[in-house]
Amino acid sequence: MTRHRIPRLLAAAAALLCAAGTLTSCATASPADAAPAADTPACKLFRPISHAVGLGEPSVSTVSADGCTAYGAEYGTLTLSLDDRPLAAASRGDGKRTEMEVGGRHAVMLMGAINGVCKIFLESDDRSSVELRLGRTTAMTPQVCAALKPVADKVAGRLPAAG
Repeated sequence: MTRHRIPRLLAAAAALLCAAGTLTSCATASPADAAPAADTPACKLFRPISHAVGLGEPSVSTVSADGCTAYGAEYGTLTLSLDDRPLAAASRGDGKRTEMEVGGRHAVMLMGAINGVCKIFLESDDRSSVELRLGRTTAMTPQVCAALKPVADKVAGRLPAAG
């Protein structure tokens, strides 16, 4: 075989696999086509933010039904989870703990438990919090946390007023 025929054969094989499988797995869905299950409270909060930072359409997290996840090739995997525990209880974990304010709200950043992963927890009210988790395989943890802070600001601005 010539080297020009091999890419064509691979493309044809990929097309056949798509045709043999479900067609929806090979198609790109638009935000308007999102399943009603994607309209969880976490996804409703996260969707406009995910689009604003250039991530793909968010979907219900496979890790937590209270979470919503979006991915961008250059950004990484970002998950937003709603937690019915107060900030102090939700923000326990390994890594360097930094207490901070984000968008006028109390927050905790956990950095370094796993390389390339950063978590920021925002106080939603006295009884609940929001967890943001960004994971990248192409960056060190301080870079990941620096990228997550502006997203945390956007989330804090969309949360209902505490009180």
